[in-house]
Amino acid sequence: MEKLYTAGKEEEMGETAVNGLIAGLPAGLVMAISLALTGISTGTQPLVTLGYFDPRRAGGWLSGLLGHLAVAAIYGLIFALLMRVGERIRPSFSRVSWLWGMVYGLVLYGLAVGIVFRAAPSPVAQIAGWQLAAAHLLYGLVLGIWQQKNR
Repeated sequence: MEKLYTAGKEEEMGETAVNGLIAGLPAGLVMAISLALTGISTGTQPLVTLGYFDPRRAGGWLSGLLGHLAVAAIYGLIFALLMRVGERIRPSFSRVSWLWGMVYGLVLYGLAVGIVFRAAPSPVAQIAGWQLAAAHLLYGLVLGIWQQKNR
């Protein structure tokens, strides 16, 4: 496997991918909790908000939460790989991974609103735009901090 040498630590590509998957889980959990709690401000019960993420579109909060965490983990993996490429280009790139994480979160928000919600109707589109944007920023922040901490 190809190896990356940073700060005296050797990391293989597989380790980077696994670290990204793991980083996506707490970031996705924080995002889900923030959406559930901010949903209260618009009169939506937290479990209903989590049900919007149910891949079967049955409104189940548990399958919605698990589906959301699965997607968050995959996006965490992609972020970790992008950070690795950035570190190859400029080694100091990872010093502000929290900031790159927030940018990444906003890019994901833009893709969701600009492409995903337009391509197929989704119950997630019922969540207010400001809530989704704030939750994506929070996801990216936690993802970047977790990623930096575990490098």
